[in-house]
Amino acid sequence: MRRVLMIGPGTNGGIAAVVDACLEPEFVSHWRIERLCSYEGPALPTQLRVMAAAGIRLLTRLLARRLAIVHAHSASRGSFWRKSVLCALADLFGVPYVFHVHSGEFGVFYGSECGPAAKWWIRRTLRRAACVIALTEAWSKVLLAIEPRASVRVIGNPVRVPDALPTEGGSGRPQVLFLGRLREKKGVFDLVRAIPLVLKRVPDAVFTLAGDGETEAVRRLALELGVSDAVRLPGWIGGGDKDAELSAARVLVLPSYFEGLPVCILEAMAAGVPVVATPVGGIPELLGEGECGLLVPPGDVQALAESLVVALEDTGLRRRLRESAFHRAVNYHAIRGVLRQLDAVYRSVTAAGRADAASR
Repeated sequence: MRRVLMIGPGTNGGIAAVVDACLEPEFVSHWRIERLCSYEGPALPTQLRVMAAAGIRLLTRLLARRLAIVHAHSASRGSFWRKSVLCALADLFGVPYVFHVHSGEFGVFYGSECGPAAKWWIRRTLRRAACVIALTEAWSKVLLAIEPRASVRVIGNPVRVPDALPTEGGSGRPQVLFLGRLREKKGVFDLVRAIPLVLKRVPDAVFTLAGDGETEAVRRLALELGVSDAVRLPGWIGGGDKDAELSAARVLVLPSYFEGLPVCILEAMAAGVPVVATPVGGIPELLGEGECGLLVPPGDVQALAESLVVALEDTGLRRRLRESAFHRAVNYHAIRGVLRQLDAVYRSVTAAGRADAASR
């Protein structure tokens, strides 16, 4: 049996978390999935080294006729260019590829940042794909507006969901948790500016901002605003450390300006942690247009602070949000269900490939 080669980053982040979730042992065994790392860090020498190794490894398997499908997980910009080149190489050898779009900025990337030649290449990459996976219905419309002839299918991101709704944590100081890269696009500086407003109403609140990025800039702003004692910056966390922070959190906050379908919100929903977020990208669909979390306009520090105070203080609201979010995670984003959808895509793609081969 030929293999599925799954291409994605090997570093921290939402896409890497999705790839990890897809690599369930039974699924990997059935499809003989092999992971190919295409990115390990922003330094140019590292990018060139990793991309060269990925290209050589892909070419080796293509020459050996060992691949049935190439499945590329892509964001925008550099991530897209890297994945599109590897997919074009697979296409050259007649191996179908699945192009899985995760970026919340893909429409901006295509519409505002690319010239005619780049737009042609983006459309070609989407059109030539055996299947383009969008994270939500809204994102499928964006991709079809770019390339109407693309074969788009909607599959949400997967998350591990426990058998029952976890009990609410946070028996000590009320904790607000942020998970992600510390940068302007994630709204982390808006969050820090909201902290003094929250502390006026909930003076014992503590804010854990877990991630990498502009850590020192965040630290300086917290110091300038006089709230550094209420801010924790543990760096990027994963595994048991992340589980422990989710268990202790009373609220998860993600005040982003751009998103695809944030894994950290899915993890909070599965852990029974209420969410305060902005209605960007796939977040409104993910939160059921507000049924499973509180939505605030991006950049509105006052509204962000007010929603955090309400979420921290209103026990009944938190209970309703926790229950609604958990059931939504179970019904739409549990790993087993998502992998069934991905299995159907793989079966369709391989069946189409066999039909094409027979017709030739």
